[in-house]
Parts: sequence; structure tokens; C-alpha cells
Amino acid sequence: MSGTVLEDAVAGAFRKRGYIVFTRRNHCDVLAVKPDMTLAYLVECKDYALSSKQQVLAVRELNRNYTHALELLIQQRLCPEKVLKVLVAKGFAYQARGILQYTPETFIRHVSS
Repeated sequence: MSGTVLEDAVAGAFRKRGYIVFTRRNHCDVLAVKPDMTLAYLVECKDYALSSKQQVLAVRELNRNYTHALELLIQQRLCPEKVLKVLVAKGFAYQARGILQYTPETFIRHVSS
């Protein structure tokens, strides 16, 4: 599964649940907002297992993209109460603080449930 295919699969799972979804916009892989504005997910997708160094870079990228996500939300006049940062990859070297981490299959199952 390539990164683009993974992003599309995650975005599709959110769309099926009625989320407002932005894919590959403003540096963000996937930004999904619940229609009732209680929650948004900023998702960084990696279609491989992350080494410790790759994970540090992915977490840094996710944190940097958080600002871009907020800009996009303001432009679209959306104001969710909370934005969760999610890293989706095939494997992880460690548990990053303040970031939810899922394998692609588990995350799509989580969104779909």
C-alpha cells in the first residue's frame, strides 16, 4: 500500500462516517473534522514500519503540520473543540508522547467502528 493509497483509504473511512475530510491539503496528509465540531483528526500516513530516526522525523512533521492544519481549519471556518494528532504506520520504534499511533488496519477499523 503506497502512501497515497493509504491516505485515500483513511480519508474514505472518515467520509463513510460523515466527517468533513481534507486530503493532501496545506501539508497535511489527512485532516478529518466531525460535523458536530467536537473533534478533528490530523493524520500523518507512512506506509512502512518506522525506525527510531524515521519516527522522530515523522513526529516532528506531524507537529509542524498541526500549525498548517489550524490554518486550514480557520480558512474553512471550522472550529473543532479538540484536534488529535495521529501517526499511522506499519510499525513503531517507540510510543511518542501526545500522539496516537496506529497501524493502518487498526486505525481504519477504529474510524469505521
